[in-house]
Amino acid sequence: MKEKLFYGFSIDHNTEGVIDDQGTPRNLSDGGIFICLRGEAEFFLNLKNYRMKAGDMCVAFPFSILQITDISDDLEGLVMGAAAEMFNEIQIPSMMDYYLHINDSPCISISGEEQATLTELCRRMMQIYERPDHPFRIEIANSLFRVIYYEIIAIYKRGKPIIHESILQKDTLFRKFLFLVARSHRQHREVDYYARELCVTARYLSSVVREKSGTSAFGWISATVIRQAKTLLKDRRLSVQQVSDELNFANPSFFGQYFKKYTGMTPKKFRDTDAGI
Repeated sequence: MKEKLFYGFSIDHNTEGVIDDQGTPRNLSDGGIFICLRGEAEFFLNLKNYRMKAGDMCVAFPFSILQITDISDDLEGLVMGAAAEMFNEIQIPSMMDYYLHINDSPCISISGEEQATLTELCRRMMQIYERPDHPFRIEIANSLFRVIYYEIIAIYKRGKPIIHESILQKDTLFRKFLFLVARSHRQHREVDYYARELCVTARYLSSVVREKSGTSAFGWISATVIRQAKTLLKDRRLSVQQVSDELNFANPSFFGQYFKKYTGMTPKKFRDTDAGI
């Protein structure tokens, strides 16, 4: 089971990992909710474009793909996340119907009372979960998470979802490409694969990607692989061999050559440099 089952934190426009990765699609291995307290945020969630403001909430299920495109300087909000297995443990009547409804319209405006209720429940859940001396901290947190889930369903049943904004055909192709790269870069690093999946020619895909971003399709793929490699290399529990395997390279030698080509240093050198050695 995952080491961290639940987590909660405040967020603003300076929060590490939000602005740093702005514009880059990322896989969400966990699920959770974001409540916007102040400012605005624009993003794509599973290819749909949303803009949230103060008083809005968004629910993202595990394995969603998020791409933040704009954040106001005064953004403030709350995040409560849970590991995928915690969602799997929730078994309630009509669960799939609720999942499909929320997944199709994940962003919604909430009242001050609803915001206060969810915030207090999340705060209480984390308060119990983060007590290492509590013999039933996981069981209680899991039960409170179930309560939070019911509260969210009730809000969606009576609320009015925020409608996502439509985008042009070329923009849609570009977004689909980015999301597919985020999902498949560990197994596929060839433009031809993404072109086939998107039912266009590699030449057309490359021209659209360059037109929309100024970067080639291959450039997006390699940049995503390198960014993931750097993230994995920062985890010193993983050997270079394990990182190479995780990214589906034939062997560590090929991985080292690929990494050095795009960063100018070997994986070991990057790891040593990142640690300040």
